[in-house]
Amino acid sequence: MADKEEKEPEIIITDRRPRFDAEEESARESRPGQPVEEAAHHHDGVHDHEGMGGHGHDHDADVEGPPKDVRLEQVLAILSGMVLNHLAFDPETRRPVPSFSLKEARFFLGLMEKFQEAFQERLPLSVMGGPVSEEEPKLGHVPAILGGMAISSLGVDPRTGRPERKPDFESARYLIDLMDLFVKEGESALDPEEREYVKDMVYQAKMYFVSLKDRAV
Repeated sequence: MADKEEKEPEIIITDRRPRFDAEEESARESRPGQPVEEAAHHHDGVHDHEGMGGHGHDHDADVEGPPKDVRLEQVLAILSGMVLNHLAFDPETRRPVPSFSLKEARFFLGLMEKFQEAFQERLPLSVMGGPVSEEEPKLGHVPAILGGMAISSLGVDPRTGRPERKPDFESARYLIDLMDLFVKEGESALDPEEREYVKDMVYQAKMYFVSLKDRAV
C-alpha cells in the first residue's frame, strides 16, 4: 500500500452571525460521535437536509418579522414596570424601597407618553387612555385623595355615598391619621381657602369613622 494518509476534509466556519433559532453550531459540531461530513454541511448559515430532498434551508427566513406573540403594547408594559419600580413601597412598613425615585419615575412616564405619540395609530385603544385632565395638581388634592380612600375603606362608595361592603376600620384609621398629619405638617404650605377645606374634610372623615365604629359595636 502507498504511504499516503487520507487527509480529513478541512472545515471552515464562516458564519458568525448571532443565532437564536438553533443550538450553538460549535456545540453541535463538537458533539461526540458526529460524522465529520455532517458537520461539513454547514456553510454560510445554510444546511442540506436529506429529508427535504436535498434543498437548503435558510434559517434567516425563520426569523423574518417579529413573532406573533410580540406586540408594541408590551413595550409600554415594560416601561410601566420601570415606573412602578421607582415608586415602590414596602407593603409591611409602608416606606419607600431603596429604588424609590420620583425623578426616575417621571422619566419613564415621559418615555411612555412619547412612545404612545409615536405609535398611536398602531396601538390598541385600550392602552391609549382617556382624555387628559387639564386640572393643575395642588397640595389640597393629597388629603382629598386620602379622604376618598378612607371612605372607601369604610365600605362606602365615595361617588355615591352608599355602603357596599364591610368596613375595614384599621385601614380607614391609618388613612385618616395620614390626613391629620398632613394638616399639622403642611398647613403653612396651603392657602387659607385650601386650609379650611382640608380641615373640614379631616373632621368629616373622623366623624364618619366614629359613627360607623359605634354601629359596629
